Amino acid sequence: MFSLRKISNCIFWNLRMLRKNPRMILSMAMGFLICFFLTEKVISLSREFLSSIQIFEPFIWCFADSDSILFASLALTLLLSQISQLDAPAASLIFRAGRINWLVGQIFTALIVSFGYVLFLLLCSVVLTAGNASLSNTWSDTATLLSFSPASFEVALTVVRKTVKLTTPYACAANIFWLMAQYTLMLTMLNLAVSLRYGKKAGVSAIIVLSLFTYLISPDRFMVWFQFDNNVKYYANLFAAWLSPLQQATYPMHSFGYDKLPTVMQTHLIFGTVNLLLTTASSLLIRGTQFHFSGGEGNE
Repeated sequence: MFSLRKISNCIFWNLRMLRKNPRMILSMAMGFLICFFLTEKVISLSREFLSSIQIFEPFIWCFADSDSILFASLALTLLLSQISQLDAPAASLIFRAGRINWLVGQIFTALIVSFGYVLFLLLCSVVLTAGNASLSNTWSDTATLLSFSPASFEVALTVVRKTVKLTTPYACAANIFWLMAQYTLMLTMLNLAVSLRYGKKAGVSAIIVLSLFTYLISPDRFMVWFQFDNNVKYYANLFAAWLSPLQQATYPMHSFGYDKLPTVMQTHLIFGTVNLLLTTASSLLIRGTQFHFSGGEGNE
């Protein structure tokens, strides 16, 4: 049933179509700009106080924030709007390769796009930091300065307090990388499953709706909108950390041994389960997907 050659052909066809699409260039450009604006404060602080900075720290400080992850994932939506193609050429490819082989190709494409995009963000932050960075696996003097900085570095301050004594920059950056990759993979698989049932526009709409939902139930906004007292903030954090995929992708919203927030491993299990369910749904939906050869876009 499975053919590695046919699956590879589907993957290469998808990647070739993305390479020629201007939305990919625009999505990458937006991702770079997000990294540039997010890392500017940390890098400027390092230069102002002539302090060292570890090469992965800007990535850690910036993408340990749920809003930063949200903006980066929305930039990826431009690219996801082209996955999966359900037009006449794609239908022809499906008939030649078989529906199962085509679906496996789409899943591998989702993996490549999701992990590749997060790797691109990591490399961008590294390049922007390279002029004044250290490769040592120890927290820099800038990390110490951040612990005394004003509220504009609140996210970095949270990470410093929770992780400096528990982990190293390499391990912390790896955790943030995999959490972001799991979240973007979930969005990609959601787009695939919904697109197979309702069309590409519905797939992109599902991503936007989910992003809006996760944005609304962040702990701080939850507290303000419902006018809850600070005494229940801990429970608001628990609610958001367990129910919001965006908060689960946020590194500081995890337990480091002294609260009931989800651990990083539990979050990976949750994302893995959701992605497996979406994959199963896609495998069932592909059997009933109809394609049109009368010209224009199919299955819109």
